Amino acid sequence: MIISLIAFITISSQSLTVARAESDLALSVMSQKVEIDYGEKIAITAIVDAGIDADQIQAVRTLFRARGGSTIWSYSYPQFSPSSTGTNVLEVSFEILTGPGSYYPPGAEFDIEIEITDSTGETASVISPEPIEYLDPAYDWERVKGNGYTIVYYGVARSSVDDLIEKIDHRIPTLEATLGVTDPPNFKAIVFPNIQDATPSFPPVSKTATDQFLFAGFAQPEYRLFVQGQMNSTTFTHELAHLYTHEAVSSSFLGGIPSWLNEGLSRFLESGSSEQSNNRLRDSVRPDELLSLNHMQTIPGQRSDVFIFYPQAGAFVGYLVEEYSHATMADFLDQLNKGRAVEDAFEIIFDKPLYEAENDWRALFGADALPIPVATVEPVESSVDQADNTRVPLIDYEAAADAASGNSSSQPQATTTTAPSSLPTVTPENTPVFDPSIFEEKQNPNWAVAGIVIGLSVIVGVWLFTSRRRMPKRKS
Repeated sequence: MIISLIAFITISSQSLTVARAESDLALSVMSQKVEIDYGEKIAITAIVDAGIDADQIQAVRTLFRARGGSTIWSYSYPQFSPSSTGTNVLEVSFEILTGPGSYYPPGAEFDIEIEITDSTGETASVISPEPIEYLDPAYDWERVKGNGYTIVYYGVARSSVDDLIEKIDHRIPTLEATLGVTDPPNFKAIVFPNIQDATPSFPPVSKTATDQFLFAGFAQPEYRLFVQGQMNSTTFTHELAHLYTHEAVSSSFLGGIPSWLNEGLSRFLESGSSEQSNNRLRDSVRPDELLSLNHMQTIPGQRSDVFIFYPQAGAFVGYLVEEYSHATMADFLDQLNKGRAVEDAFEIIFDKPLYEAENDWRALFGADALPIPVATVEPVESSVDQADNTRVPLIDYEAAADAASGNSSSQPQATTTTAPSSLPTVTPENTPVFDPSIFEEKQNPNWAVAGIVIGLSVIVGVWLFTSRRRMPKRKS
């Protein structure tokens, strides 16, 4: 059942700066009615005083934009008609689609603009002074402010929220010092009471992925917010760190930053220490299983690599911060923000090549040094759409790794719940499972066979070439 909310928002009349000085248009929004069909659409009806008779209006256009750091305006040509309240007053109705194919996260706030063109071709517009917040009207949402963020929640005791804020506020100075973001915008955290309630509001993913992964939260840097299930400080800090990181490198974010750095920062900043990641590696990863950074530009697809990737990223980034200082990491991100390549920026700030620092770190775990790279590999440049819709799932990969290894003695973490067998049902009593079966192991190529094939091809080619040269030429 779709639950709808009709909210009547009376807005004080606001005059508009006209597009052209000689125009007679002078717009103001008198009132606004909002109906939210959560997961489907937002229907808006605005009463607008155009300042001219309705029969002198040639066209009406409505524009909307979700607030954030890199969002854009969208527009449509809505239905409009004279209002019964006066000859100069219009009733304008339009919709913002939020269903499949038009996903917006809960908590997104939309600015609304109405543009009118009169019969002479003059155009003016007015922006509604009150944004529209997209939240499920089925729940009584509450909000509490922390240090640079606002928690929007329901179904959780206020004392639990206050405890969470106390823990997160304690982490903020470390985030600021490490990422170099000292004046961030006010972020928003949409927190559901449990994973079951949060899952339908997460960004759309494939059914297989949803069935097999535990998504504790998604960061949405485009909208400067994140969504998570449960009041969990570890998940909260992880996702908040993603938003801070995005702000730190926002001017160059279309090029992306490598996943080992992005996820490593969030993993490290969960606690501000590399100890947990180091222990995970030493307990469950052999030295010869450690990944190279060149294979950590993106999150890997093979199950065995995923279980190594997260703790290794956190451990390596933690090593850099603890060995060289928080300020050094902030300077490194600042160089990336200025457009420098990762390797160049690293050598400028850390005064050594990235591969050398990587080998220094590997030595701490008894791993062999990697050879000096002939050519560095930069992260694949992402598209605008990918950059604007960064979706960062926090997977409880540790519990999943225990389950995959058959370690039944492992106890569930604070964020435990299991992946749904069918959307959006979740059984929270069981240990979360990262099901490896959805990933096919990539077989290592048989280099011996490849070498034989190549060798035979060369021999045949040479034989054909020399045979042709020995053949007598035909006389004309």
